[in-house]
Amino acid sequence: MFSISKTRSWLLTALTIVSIALFTACAGAPSPTAAPPTSAPVVTPPTTAPQANAASKDYCKDNEGQLFLYNWPDYLAPETLEQFTAACKIQVTQDFYSGNEDMLAKVTAGGSGYDVVAPSGYTVELMIAKGLLLPLDKAALPNLKHVGPDFQSRSHDPKGEFSAPKNWGTFGIMWNSEKVKEEITSWADLWKIAPKYSGNIIVVDSSPDIIGAALKYVGASWNSTNKAELDNALEKLIEIKPHIRAFDTTYISKLANDEVWIVLGYNGDAFNANAQRLLEGKAASIQYVIPSEGSNVWEDSWVILKDAPHPKAAHAFVNFLLDPKIQVQETNVLHYANGVPDSEPLILPEILTNPSVFPPDEIVAKLEPTQNVPADILQYREELWTKLKGS
Repeated sequence: MFSISKTRSWLLTALTIVSIALFTACAGAPSPTAAPPTSAPVVTPPTTAPQANAASKDYCKDNEGQLFLYNWPDYLAPETLEQFTAACKIQVTQDFYSGNEDMLAKVTAGGSGYDVVAPSGYTVELMIAKGLLLPLDKAALPNLKHVGPDFQSRSHDPKGEFSAPKNWGTFGIMWNSEKVKEEITSWADLWKIAPKYSGNIIVVDSSPDIIGAALKYVGASWNSTNKAELDNALEKLIEIKPHIRAFDTTYISKLANDEVWIVLGYNGDAFNANAQRLLEGKAASIQYVIPSEGSNVWEDSWVILKDAPHPKAAHAFVNFLLDPKIQVQETNVLHYANGVPDSEPLILPEILTNPSVFPPDEIVAKLEPTQNVPADILQYREELWTKLKGS
């Protein structure tokens, strides 16, 4: 097992899902998909929406009737929330954060009023250490039985006491092949072509991801604690900074609408940018690659805040999301892998067999999860991030 530690999007309804097989490559690494298809398949899913199992409804009883969810933008299919409300009679109010750091600052201050959040793995570990999370009442989560063995124990929550898996994926480069004619296979390729496409590049507003990418480019670990390597990564980022239009978490529509041509971001977003293009009558020209030097593998988890005002509703929500039929819906719409193997038989084949969603072992071997670093190094990294954004 690899330990899995973005930003995410639904753009399709349960009635129409456009699934795009994207090209994913690592230099020299074999791929089960020899080449991207010449046209994007359009798949029509069953007309009946997935239904949660009876256990989910059983644990909807005696709840508080409402739930406050703090989530990444566009990181749940709207059908899922509608089905949850219908099944459990719980009204969900959802707010959004742009990154783990923003979310952590808000909930650390206390009194946020939120029940459930979806942090990345390294942030779950921090939240556990800070005493911010409510231990899961596993008796209220019968659908935990569907969670795969690789997700029962993860480095950020070894005993699975505080978190349940949401999605996992990778970080890489996506680009519009109608605008960018070069084939991109590495971080080095990006730095080489950046001047040519100056002003048409967005990078996600996430210091662990962008500093990590630069570290991989200079041959270091994604989680390096070596200040000389970190300084070298900053130099490379300052070199490319004049060509970056923005640090932006909500980049999918901009990529889909040709506002930008290159994005550093998360694998599922390339699928959804293509889906939006197809719905607008454009070619599905967004490509995605895990750079050959290696990159990041991440996991986002469902957690319940210790001061959650609606803990029973929160458990009902997490249990509902772990239902395999709901996991199918989430993966088919979001194009992110999940931690529930029982869902795989119903995942669209174009997604299940695509190495940009479920990477083969030889690609996974080049990926690193984001890990927490010593406090002095974390502060140093944040100082570098401030220098970069202010340069």
